[in-house]
Amino acid sequence: MVLTQQKALLGCLLFCISLFFCSHAALAAAPDKKTTGKVPTNITAARMEYNANAQTVIFTGKVHVKRPDFELWSDKMTIYLDKSGKAPTANDDAGSMQAGEIDRIVAEKNVRMKSDTKQGSCDKATYFAKEDKLVMEGNPVLSDADKTQIRGKIVTHYISSNRSEISAVDAVFFAPDRTGKQ
Repeated sequence: MVLTQQKALLGCLLFCISLFFCSHAALAAAPDKKTTGKVPTNITAARMEYNANAQTVIFTGKVHVKRPDFELWSDKMTIYLDKSGKAPTANDDAGSMQAGEIDRIVAEKNVRMKSDTKQGSCDKATYFAKEDKLVMEGNPVLSDADKTQIRGKIVTHYISSNRSEISAVDAVFFAPDRTGKQ
């Protein structure tokens, strides 16, 4: 039973971390949830660069993503848009941004994520939109307020199927002492 609770905790933690990466509202200020079913996503950074030809949006310098249910910090975050979307041409208006759908989102360097009492950190976190998959690389660590901690070489979470794989895992769980000893 304790193993089942631990698996549920890990699944919940990974699900919460992936909430941000599932949001397609990351590029614009989202309207209020009451009217659209979406939650606001606020991104602050020292700089943002949009490249219509490369179909990328790059945030650099103290990147902070804040949603009501999730926060992420990193030094750099790149949003790669699906290049099959219509890229601007010479005939388009100069102000036209014609962005495609999100292909993947990559947060790099000093990546930290927080949702309620759950936290995660790694060197690089990548969300693949088509596969609905989150990959944490470079010293990934997941933890909870009860000091449960999971480390591995690579953490892969398949969001749609709520399934995770962790290579070279090192886990510390704290279970209730049922021996009666203190």
